[in-house]
Amino acid sequence: MAFEEVCPDRIDLIHKNYRKLCNLLVDVEEWGQVVIIHMLTRYARTQFVSPWREVSYCLSSRNTLVVMAVSQLYWHLAPKHELSIITKSLVRLLRSHREVQYIVLQNIATMSIQRKGMFEPFMKSFYVRSTDATHIKTLKLEILTNLANEANISTILREFQTYVKSQDKAFAAATIQAIGRCATNISEVTDTCLNGLVLLLSNRDETVVAESVVVIKKLLQTQPSQHSDIIKHMAKLFDNITVSMARASILWLMGEYCEHVPKIAPDVLRKMAKTFTSEEDIVKLQTVNLAAKLYLTNSKQTKLLTQYILNLGKYDQSYDIRDRTRFIRQLIVPNEKSGALSKYARRILMAPKPAPVLQSAFKDRDRFQLGTLSHSLNSQANGYLELSDWPAVAPDQSVRIVEVVEPVKEAGAPVFGKSKPGKSDEKFYSDSEEEEEEEEEGSSSEDSSSSSSEESESESESEENSDDSNKSSSSQSDSEKKKKTLKNKKLQQQKPDSKDRKQKNGSAVKGESRSESESASESSSSESSSESGSELDSDSDSGTDQKKNTRFKPVQSKPVTTQVEKKEVSLLDLDDCELVSEILLILQFTSFCYNFGFVILCYCHSQCSMGL
Repeated sequence: MAFEEVCPDRIDLIHKNYRKLCNLLVDVEEWGQVVIIHMLTRYARTQFVSPWREVSYCLSSRNTLVVMAVSQLYWHLAPKHELSIITKSLVRLLRSHREVQYIVLQNIATMSIQRKGMFEPFMKSFYVRSTDATHIKTLKLEILTNLANEANISTILREFQTYVKSQDKAFAAATIQAIGRCATNISEVTDTCLNGLVLLLSNRDETVVAESVVVIKKLLQTQPSQHSDIIKHMAKLFDNITVSMARASILWLMGEYCEHVPKIAPDVLRKMAKTFTSEEDIVKLQTVNLAAKLYLTNSKQTKLLTQYILNLGKYDQSYDIRDRTRFIRQLIVPNEKSGALSKYARRILMAPKPAPVLQSAFKDRDRFQLGTLSHSLNSQANGYLELSDWPAVAPDQSVRIVEVVEPVKEAGAPVFGKSKPGKSDEKFYSDSEEEEEEEEEGSSSEDSSSSSSEESESESESEENSDDSNKSSSSQSDSEKKKKTLKNKKLQQQKPDSKDRKQKNGSAVKGESRSESESASESSSSESSSESGSELDSDSDSGTDQKKNTRFKPVQSKPVTTQVEKKEVSLLDLDDCELVSEILLILQFTSFCYNFGFVILCYCHSQCSMGL
């Protein structure tokens, strides 16, 4: 919609998005479909040589405007043999309320002028109902007239005979005009329609009689010599007709074909001279024309009547009547001041005139795009965009080709969102790290066994030799050095983004500290036992130490291994953790600013309430 309002002529902006828009028509909501279809219609008229086919899925839409948009797209773009696709959809819309029927019937009326075969199978759908409004009846009548041909004219005329008897006078008058159009378009029924219209002249309804006279006048212009009896019959009804248009039509027929009725025309002029001042302007003008034509063809009988009528018109209140009277006088009455035109007066006034063409009022609406406000009003509205003609040479089609460029992922870039990791057979840790872990576990078990044996030896020989305790302490210091070196290697090779390994190292360090504290307590107990010199005390102390060892042994190995096996692999690295921490800091700062601003606002409010 923004494109349609801001830059509707920038067709080049649609090239890259053309195919995408065509594919998205199914998923777009209804009002969006209407805008896109209208935009693609104008686009296709500039980018394709031959009619272009569009998918018909939108014809089943529940939105009337979507169906109308697709229908106008087919009408302006599709080949002729594919237009029948939209017929059923448009007829289906006639079941809607009156406003929708009015717009749909207007578009069908325009289509039926050029493509009669589209709606001929559905002719009964356009029969007038008694509950229809006048404007709906008129449009249906227009469509039935457009669909009339030699095969169905008898059915349509029988339908029209019923419509003439309608209580709706405007609709009855429109029906008479429709009969006249059928008589003009189909020569086989011209006489039949003319005779039927003559019978309507005896109708009591003045509207029907007047409209019949107007239509008969147009039909008689095609073959006036063969229908002189009809002209005489109309002259006899002149006194009973009060509608100004009908009276003017009869006067025009009398003057135009006065040679066919030489005895009736002067008598009609005599009657008009009596009532000239009380007639309508249109009747006065035709009276002046009748007087001029009778003066040129039968001057002996109508010379005085003509001069009398010209004198009446000279002092009429209407400017048109006075100007026409002066012109006719200088043209037909020769005098010294008259110019060269008086020689050609007969050729000017009595020149043969072409028969009027009775055509549909919707014939000139095809210049507007169907479904638009301009088409409905038959006038160009503000903001209307005209459809361009088909190009002689097809433009370059490569402008609609779009290359799909896949985004390149940078190495080490943080991944946001819930992305599922790909399954692979590779392990989370490398083989070298696993081997180091196994060696570490073996060395720790050996060290623990050696320390326990050394502790038992130191407890048993503490009374005999104090040097053995020094040896055991030296062996313990050596084992501690080995553990520290393994620990340093492990920390150097450990990955910075492994959070679980940190937990493992922490538990390992705790186990080592506990073993050191145990060894220290054991050495102190051995010294105290050597000083006392009793074996029972040493045995009891060793027993309690063994209980302590058994109590702390599971903490060194088992919890670490189970934690490594059950811990899930985290897909976040240290960079993501730093990013999350930064985001949390920003959120905390934002919350602080918000709270601080709220405190200031409360303080200002309290100050204002106190009048400060």
